[in-house]
Amino acid sequence: MSDTRHFVPFRSPTAAARLICVLEQSVSAWLLPLGLIGIIAISTRSADAASGRPDAIASVGLASSVIEQNSIGYSQAYPAGAPKTSSWCNGASKPENGEPPADFTAVTGMASIFPKFGAATPNKNGKILVANGKTYVRLRATKEWILVQDQTENEIVGGHFDAMVPKNAALPMKVAVQTDGGTLVDGPPPGRNDLIWLERRGSFAAGAVDSVYVQIDMKTTDPEMKVVANVGADWWRSSDLPHNGANNRGAGNSNWVELSADWSTLYFFSGSTAQFVADPPPPLAESPLPASAAGAQRTTAGASPCLRTLAPR
Repeated sequence: MSDTRHFVPFRSPTAAARLICVLEQSVSAWLLPLGLIGIIAISTRSADAASGRPDAIASVGLASSVIEQNSIGYSQAYPAGAPKTSSWCNGASKPENGEPPADFTAVTGMASIFPKFGAATPNKNGKILVANGKTYVRLRATKEWILVQDQTENEIVGGHFDAMVPKNAALPMKVAVQTDGGTLVDGPPPGRNDLIWLERRGSFAAGAVDSVYVQIDMKTTDPEMKVVANVGADWWRSSDLPHNGANNRGAGNSNWVELSADWSTLYFFSGSTAQFVADPPPPLAESPLPASAAGAQRTTAGASPCLRTLAPR
């Protein structure tokens, strides 16, 4: 996300509407982290018998997927309606230095969902289940990972945006918290995407943090839906400053994963792969991570609609 700034205005406690307008200033075009996401490898996990949700936010046997999801050249499919020249159109995109600016003190994990490029229009009645959203930051001095956002106690919000129009207002998105703690959101309508994020920003001291890690589980309610999703994060100047065009900066985004009726775990980390593998966050600490993507590049994704061709690295 080195060429992108993704702006999500602050929602005051008295605001009646959930709609938050996103302004993205980018030399390459509007970026979804949530803003809102090479390949995101789908990580399907066994579900808890009672709730149908994954029983943990990470599985030891699937931990290596995080590397593929953040390695260029591994997207499972591509987004329809995304700016073709944007760095994130093909998948993973990160600035060379994923650290927050020195005076920034907050972060937001986010995700974006697009219709799948080359597929028929997604089922209008289909929805997306979102669970186990978590955001960690790493302390510069101690290399300790701290949980700063947790979906179990932080609301998922968002809207339907037209990614081709940098200053567009979002259409309202229906968001419903489920009894098991997950969140149900509408699928992207024709010509629009879903941009969702954890509403209350995670906070830290200025200069204290050098990287961020985001993990979210998703699945569709309709097996016929054809949508792709990614995850990422935005750094913010503070936990409560409203949008004014200069208060946030993209930390990057992961590859695209094609969602299905089975749970998939989407992962994003800022900074280098070597740094992340050497010091993984708690959800992945029990399983050794490979130094590079272990699987083959995805060739089933077909031709990309994006104009940039990104070589694997």
